[in-house]
Amino acid sequence: MFELGKGDPLECREDCLVIGLQQVPKKFGGLLGGLDNRFGGALTELVKSGDLSARAGSLSVIHTLGKLPVKRLLFIGLGNPKELRKEHLKRMFGKAVKHIRKMRWPTAAVFLDTFCAGTVSVKEAAQMLGEAVPMATYRFAGYKGQPNIPEVQLEKVAVYIQAAGKKPEPAEHATPVHSSVAEEAEIRPGNAERVNAAGKTEGQPVKNANLQTGTYRKNNGSPEETTGAALHRGYVYGKAVNTARTFANMPVNIWTPARLAEYAASLAKKYPFEVEILEKMEMEKLGMGAVLAAAGESKEPPILVILKYVGKREWGNVLALVGPGAAADCCTPGENTGMAGAAAVLGAMEVIGEQKPARNVVAVIPVAGNRITGTATNGQDNMRTETAVITSMNGKTIEMRDTGAAGLLMLADAVTYAKQYGASQIVDVATLTADVIPALGRDKTGAVANCDVFFERVLESAKEAGEFIWRLPVTEADKENARSSKIADLNGSPGREGGVMVNGAFIGAFVEDTPWAHLEITGTAITGKETDLGPAGATGVMVRTLALLAEKMAEQD
Repeated sequence: MFELGKGDPLECREDCLVIGLQQVPKKFGGLLGGLDNRFGGALTELVKSGDLSARAGSLSVIHTLGKLPVKRLLFIGLGNPKELRKEHLKRMFGKAVKHIRKMRWPTAAVFLDTFCAGTVSVKEAAQMLGEAVPMATYRFAGYKGQPNIPEVQLEKVAVYIQAAGKKPEPAEHATPVHSSVAEEAEIRPGNAERVNAAGKTEGQPVKNANLQTGTYRKNNGSPEETTGAALHRGYVYGKAVNTARTFANMPVNIWTPARLAEYAASLAKKYPFEVEILEKMEMEKLGMGAVLAAAGESKEPPILVILKYVGKREWGNVLALVGPGAAADCCTPGENTGMAGAAAVLGAMEVIGEQKPARNVVAVIPVAGNRITGTATNGQDNMRTETAVITSMNGKTIEMRDTGAAGLLMLADAVTYAKQYGASQIVDVATLTADVIPALGRDKTGAVANCDVFFERVLESAKEAGEFIWRLPVTEADKENARSSKIADLNGSPGREGGVMVNGAFIGAFVEDTPWAHLEITGTAITGKETDLGPAGATGVMVRTLALLAEKMAEQD
């Protein structure tokens, strides 16, 4: 996908050269000195007329008409360079990539130095580009028959750094960053399997959601090596986000607990993971009454997937990533939010498998249908009509009167099992309640935590990932509400008031003293509109935050 071009970027022969244009008095000085001269001052005139803009986020395409070997110049307006931030830059890269894809140009070059402004370094710009390319080209094709029109993929992105004034070198001397040049930009579940009339799958398990990147060797720390490593790192993160998007986009009759288990086993073969998959009989022996009750009458038996990554010689000081997958009663792409927590953890584990941080990590992923045993609704006004008392793995009893609380039940046993794996810190990611949306909207993830120091680490990772999280308070009143049952230790259906905080108090009863954070992603797991970094549907939120947390904790400890 990426290669490091050497020489003068204005001499490249790709379909377009992407250039950052800063809102400064002399737009074609410095690194772009001489560019305007090649056009006889025409570019300056285009700026004056408003046809070429440096306004933040603007795109302008200029055909070179044979004045340069490259066919077109694609300018991205960066605005005031002092205000440029790396997350803004990633969205700008995404906008450019979407335009390139729309125009069906198979190759592009990027003059990376022109995007380094304000606080953004070459390394940061390279990582943002690496993330933006796979994220912006992502499509969930679904299961429709494909048209006969041949698709044109973005096959190659040549990246030029610190190249102004250097003599051009032959293309064969370019440094490849990834082993695969022409990669599938769209994740197409339809290519991996067929769905017959009964809704069952035929063929092989999901294959095309895996990361398919080469490795970039770090040698002497030169600018080229540093940039190449940053491109690869960003690409790994971007592809992992796409994996999580696909798993939350897939309909529940295809992305079943059994299929998720197959995928987890394939990850364990690809990366240095140990895998354990608990099925219903094993969970019964362990007393996982909460997970079993969450599955209840579902035709799909529940599973519990554990992926163990040993980043240090001795197993200790373990970071646990917990993500439940609750199958919802819908098959609309982008609406299967119940799987978003499990998808985020799987995506994060792909990054961890690629980056190999020196940190012990265990992923615990319970997956079940949403048919809680012993509860029912009257089918008209969704009123609770029955009550169930469930015994969890750690012995606490739970009163349930709500058929929509499968994720909460699964987390009860999952965090207990994570602690048995030696978890020293726990982060769970789940879609438990839509009550977070009126409070925080759809661009902010709600959070609760029991340890200020650990939460600051989570927050630091989220800020670096560009994923906004906001901590909500859990008070004694919330804890009392979670314990308000008259017939059980805990009330799993205490009402909607303060839903995120009461859910946090409920999970905290099983976490106990282990440092922990709960991330409520119901609002951020899907988006109803297309963005510069992807289509409407699942967002893959929290993949980058979780993976960064593991990497940063490896560096800090």
